[in-house]
Amino acid sequence: MRIRNTLLAMAAVFSLAIAAGFYAVHVPRAHRTTTPVEIPRGTPLRSIAAILEEQDIVSNDLLFIVAAKLSDKGRHLQSGLYLFPPHLSMMDVLTILSEGSHQAFHDVTIREGLTLRQIAHEVERKTGFAADTILKLSRDPAFLHELGVTAPSLEGYLLPETYRVRYDETPRALLRRAVHDQERLFTEEAYQRMRTLRRTKQEILIMASLVEGETRQADERPRVAGVYYNRLRRGMLLQADPTIQYIIPDGPRRLMYRDLSINSPYNTYMYPGLPPGPVNNPGKESILAALAPETHDFLYFVADGHGGHTFSRNVEEHNRAVAAYRKARRK
Repeated sequence: MRIRNTLLAMAAVFSLAIAAGFYAVHVPRAHRTTTPVEIPRGTPLRSIAAILEEQDIVSNDLLFIVAAKLSDKGRHLQSGLYLFPPHLSMMDVLTILSEGSHQAFHDVTIREGLTLRQIAHEVERKTGFAADTILKLSRDPAFLHELGVTAPSLEGYLLPETYRVRYDETPRALLRRAVHDQERLFTEEAYQRMRTLRRTKQEILIMASLVEGETRQADERPRVAGVYYNRLRRGMLLQADPTIQYIIPDGPRRLMYRDLSINSPYNTYMYPGLPPGPVNNPGKESILAALAPETHDFLYFVADGHGGHTFSRNVEEHNRAVAAYRKARRK
């Protein structure tokens, strides 16, 4: 009888332990943590459990390890900076870590060809950083000096890329990253190309912004750059539409003939040479095209109606290409 009672007591205790464990694993509890919790890359399960217990995300690290192994989620836990909801069960925590969700950062994509103002508003939309703050910083002489930028603003100096912005990052840090990422493109070989072309970094970025504004086709970028360099060598007006898009207040849109008469140093239909600064923030491929333009004798190009351009060596060829484009549009 005594043995039977002992076995019953042990079974009861075991059942209570199972129930308590099930409760702890599956029933949500409140935690005190209000700031993000970082799980560094390569952290083993035992250390993850210790971090979570220390931060009060889970009540018991050993129970968390057992639950992770029994659920098979322990093999899929991801690093990151997590902002955990206020009420969670251990299974909720395991699901969050295995999916990599609830991250305390925003992915901000700066697309090729956006102007500084467009980037500022996109960053504001994704992060809450005030666009006015970003624009002010981008024109702050002290900040520009700190970054080694001699231009009057960061227009053209922000590399289009997807940036992961942490919860504790600042607009200053984000801009610094975008500038430094672009600077990495300017290797010793790139600077040698600049010397060969007899162009400054600012002039390369201006040219790259024109290329970026003209074509999205990778194979056309060096050819477009070659056209503009050819026109510069001959003293011809660049007549680059991206420079007009930059100065119209309601762009980008289809250009009108009246737009070409806007009196601005950026108007390359009116003023010779390169415009005073970049007209957008060019991507890597356009910068490389500006550094290594295609060698040819083309002086003109026009859209071909199929996403690309027709390149011409003289006015007669160009006029035929324009007529063909207009005919294609009418169809």
